[in-house]
Amino acid sequence: ALKIEKILDTTLSLLSAGTADKITTNAIAKAAGISIGSLYQFFPNKGAIFYELFRRWLTQTLTALDQVVTSIDGDEAPEECIENMLQALAGGKEINAPGHWQLRRAMASSPDLVELERKHFEQILERILTVQVKFGVPVETAERRELALLQNQLFIACLQTLALTRVLEHSGAVRRWCKQILASAFDKKMLDA
Repeated sequence: ALKIEKILDTTLSLLSAGTADKITTNAIAKAAGISIGSLYQFFPNKGAIFYELFRRWLTQTLTALDQVVTSIDGDEAPEECIENMLQALAGGKEINAPGHWQLRRAMASSPDLVELERKHFEQILERILTVQVKFGVPVETAERRELALLQNQLFIACLQTLALTRVLEHSGAVRRWCKQILASAFDKKMLDA
């Protein structure tokens, strides 16, 4: 179990420093300080490592999002909920590291990864539709799914930008911009226009 964690942590660090297509199992083993044979005891190839990293990331993301969605009772301001979602999803490197975004770019490299991403996408949309209802968007609104698609894409852009912001002094401004963008995207008046 410790070697598995070492392999996964090392791979995420390598992804944070470069692109997925440039990483090899030999590079992962060397950086992890283990033999290539030890790596292959746990993962038959780089795709299997990426799959496990992505699966864990998606599970952590959904768990964090579920905690926030469950806590929304409709009485709080949408800005407060958005802050809570940003805090849950962008608050730590275990969920929002630069390596996760490199990993996400590698999704098309394997049918298994594509399928995992498709399932995750539908699960995220379900949660966004739940948030819409809690924010007062009528359930019968025909455009709800399209709005959820837009809201998801804006969240992705904000989370990625926050993860890739390298100058610490800029992160506060970036976070404010993200909150403003997301607040407008989750405003129920959007559907009234």
